[in-house]
This record gives sequence, C-alpha cells and structure tokens, in this order.
Amino acid sequence: MIFRSVPDGANRQAGEWLARLHADDRTPDDDAAFRAWLGADPSHRDAFERASALWDTLPGLRDAARPQPLPTGPQLSRRMVLAGGSALIVAGGATLGWREAYAGVIRTEIGEQRRLVLDDGSRVMLDTDTQIRFRARDTLRVLTLAQGRVDLDIATDRRPFRIDLGLRSATVRSGRLDLRRDQGAIALTALRGVAQIDAGPAGAAPLTLASGSRLAVTTGQAARVDRPELDELTAWQSGRLAFHDETLAEAAAEMNRYSRRALVIADPRAAAMRLSGVYRVGDPEAFARSVALLLPIRVEANGDAIRIVAQPEKNLS
Repeated sequence: MIFRSVPDGANRQAGEWLARLHADDRTPDDDAAFRAWLGADPSHRDAFERASALWDTLPGLRDAARPQPLPTGPQLSRRMVLAGGSALIVAGGATLGWREAYAGVIRTEIGEQRRLVLDDGSRVMLDTDTQIRFRARDTLRVLTLAQGRVDLDIATDRRPFRIDLGLRSATVRSGRLDLRRDQGAIALTALRGVAQIDAGPAGAAPLTLASGSRLAVTTGQAARVDRPELDELTAWQSGRLAFHDETLAEAAAEMNRYSRRALVIADPRAAAMRLSGVYRVGDPEAFARSVALLLPIRVEANGDAIRIVAQPEKNLS
C-alpha cells in the first residue's frame, strides 16, 4: 500500500493514540474517543495505519514494556516514544488496519515466563521465548502464536475465539488449550473443552478436537491426533520438563529453550542415549550433572556452554 501524505499533527496524534490503546489503564471511553478521532478526518486513518505498521515492525517499539499514561503537553518525550510505541517518524511499508490497535503483541525472553489477562478476560501463560498477538474485534477474537508455547484459558464470550495454526485454524467458544509452535510444527492440545479445526486451503477434512486430545500439524505432513499424558505436557508451567524415553539430544534441545548457556551434545553416542524423568529448567549444568548420575556421560562445563560426551567404552579384550 502507498500512503497518502498526512499532516505532522495527525502523525503525532496517531502515536499518542497507539500508546493510549496499549496502556494498562485503557478504558471504554478511550475506545469511543479513538473512534471519534479516527472518523474526524481521512488523514487520521492513514496516520494511524503508519503508526501501527511501525509498532509491528520495529522491535524497539513492539517489544517495549507497559506504556505510561500519555502526557498532556503537545509533544511526546523520547521515553514515551519508546514506552508507548508512538510513531513520530513514520515510513511506508506493510500496513495494518486500524483495528490492529486492539491487538497486543506480547513476548517473553529466553528463560522468562509470564502470566497475563487478555482484553476479553482470557488468561494466558507464556513460556520462554514466546510471542503472541491477540486481537479482539466486534465479532471475533483472534490469537496468533508466532513462536513458543502458551497455556490459554479462554473466557466465555459471544464472540468465537480463533487460533491461527498456519494453514489451518481452530475455533473455540471457551475452554483451556496448550498451544506450541516450533518453526514448521504446531501442536494444539485441548486440556478442557472442544476445538473445531477447519479444513484449510489444502482441503483436509475438518475435525473436532475433544478434551484431552492433541493435534499436531507439521509442514509437508498429514495432521496427526493423539492423546498425550497431560501432566507431563503441562509440567513446563511449574518450571519443570518431563521426559519419557526421549533421546538426550531431544532433552537437551528442550532444556536449551530456557537458558542462554547451551547444552552441547558433543558426540553421536551421547546424543542417542535415552532419558526419562522430570527436571527443573533454567540450570543446564545441574541438569547435566544429574543426568551424569544415570547415564555413562562426562560433563565439561565452561562459561558459555556445557559439553556432554559419552564415557569411553571399556576394552574387554
């Protein structure tokens, strides 16, 4: 889209509105005033779309923490620009509709978990290194998981709640879901309630995901439905990971999601060893030392990484 030029005052006001609509203390009066401002002049819509586009594309704005209340003066300070994502300097590019003001882009860093309440009253817990976007519209609620994992307790509402699964989507009215996305793989588990999965553009058969069932969708593969062990599946919410006959390489990859100090499996024999148990996340060296009590491995720790190698095989000749 090519934007029309807009007055500088409209750009400033759009930045203020973007900050206001992402503030913790936003009220229905703010929403009504925003709609009135939007309809007062055609340039306001263009200005706000530019501000929304900048919010969405610049990490320094998009990932900012909770914004502060707007100042009453005519200009925003640099601190307010960074805190509220206000677009005082705007540029062309991919644009979002004005309703994106009601969307929240929320993320956690590596090792961080976060609980919060969405605009519709739904409760969500974000796992480490996770990013979601939530939009509450007049007739629909939409959540997109860009990466990571969430536990989602969906509030009852007249509006359906849609979850973007890439090529397919799930729709629920209420319930509790566990949703995970890793590159080309998405897993949706109905912990409570029922989810309706659409056919998608490939014409796959729609299905109903019953409580206790998990749908796995991987690029280039047929969708799969199974019934996982829910206690193990949700262990991450208490800062633990449960492994059941998984390779050490798979377990290390999971543990590495929670720490910048990486577990490095240094040889194929160690990588193929299998592991079961429940381990606390966030301390990769403690995990490696615990595993060394169970498996024939050696742990070599330094400042940046923890190397795991197989113990030399004994020569019985």
